[in-house]
Amino acid sequence: MAKHQRFGRIRQLHTIISQETIKPSSPTPPRLKIHNQSLLDEFAPDMHTPIVFFYRNYNNGDTNILKKSLSQCLTQFYPFAGRLPTPPAPYINCNDEGVEFLEASNDSPLDDFIHQNKQDKTIDQLFPYGLSCSARASCPKLLEVQLNHFAGGGAAVALSISHKLADAGTIANFIDHWATVTRCGSPKNPYFISSTTSKNIIAPKFDVIDIKDKVNYGTSIFVFGNSKLNELKKKVIAMGAAPTNATRVEVLTALLFKHAVSAAKIKSGSTQQSNLSVAVSLRKNFFEKSPETAVGNFFTLAISKMADSGEIRLNELIAEIRKGKMELEGIRDEEEVVKKLLNTFSTLQGDIYYSSSACRLPFYEVDFGWGKPVEVTIRIPDVEEKTLILMDTPSGDGISALVHLPEEEIAILQKDKEFLTYVQNV
Repeated sequence: MAKHQRFGRIRQLHTIISQETIKPSSPTPPRLKIHNQSLLDEFAPDMHTPIVFFYRNYNNGDTNILKKSLSQCLTQFYPFAGRLPTPPAPYINCNDEGVEFLEASNDSPLDDFIHQNKQDKTIDQLFPYGLSCSARASCPKLLEVQLNHFAGGGAAVALSISHKLADAGTIANFIDHWATVTRCGSPKNPYFISSTTSKNIIAPKFDVIDIKDKVNYGTSIFVFGNSKLNELKKKVIAMGAAPTNATRVEVLTALLFKHAVSAAKIKSGSTQQSNLSVAVSLRKNFFEKSPETAVGNFFTLAISKMADSGEIRLNELIAEIRKGKMELEGIRDEEEVVKKLLNTFSTLQGDIYYSSSACRLPFYEVDFGWGKPVEVTIRIPDVEEKTLILMDTPSGDGISALVHLPEEEIAILQKDKEFLTYVQNV
């Protein structure tokens, strides 16, 4: 039976058309029924990553083709069709229970959901069960999918993937594989590795801690054109100390952190230590060939501790970011990675700003046969963690920054004249 739900202030009608469990086209062999997680998988947050791909040229007769190709894809990505054990344990039951595939219609046009300057719960309706499973900890499902049809044409493919199995690189690998199979192409098959460590240490848990005085967070989206980023890069290099080959992502991460910390200072009226955590890919550390096809979590965090957050200089911050990355070069042992991170976290005080970049991942190349997506976005869950996520713009001529902060600090940032000189969508 179809379920009718209304979401958001604009009272959109969202209707579930169908719901089906998609299982692998071939059963998983007995020898692969248990997938032991690596130490880095155990370290990953116990939450899902919601990501949605918007298409203008969806063909209405393609739903069954999508389901069939997903089934074929799950034969290769067999853990995605499994379940996390209860109580939690460091493995995945590859039991072929399958992936929930929902189809829904929305009475609003596609344009109501793209090129927005903020995220709110309106977008949640595009995800399976309104993100109800992915929003809670210890969800046993690894993957859920929803195909959304919009009034006037167009569609969105939304996925909610467990972070206990997939980092951004794995997500890009999976969605590209699925799209290639849908187009009857020849994708690169994934491969899984066993943990390289004896697991003599326990992976840290960074779940969100309940706070008595709940703080309301909001997510704003700021677009920075490449011309402005190049202008900022030249300004930073002229200051000295910063690497002369600083990247767009490094300079923008530094800019966002500096002004987010400034907003927090204005709100509180005082200065406290603030720390910038930058997600760093370890794929090239662990794999010499085809690192993009490895499945799992292959990242760690490089932490920059700012003793005096009231005097953040972009050139010095970028030098700290680069130093943290360089210290990770050559590390090929999971246990060494986690021990290093634990030692760093044990000395932290004050706020932590979590930053990650999905730039240069081929999300805008994902073609199910309808052409490239007009927009791709990650939904930041409603968590009380200061979060910065960077993604390429659809045209590739800039970076879209998702900034998740307390609402009061977001409001201050939106009025920061120095910050806004670099923002395109103002």
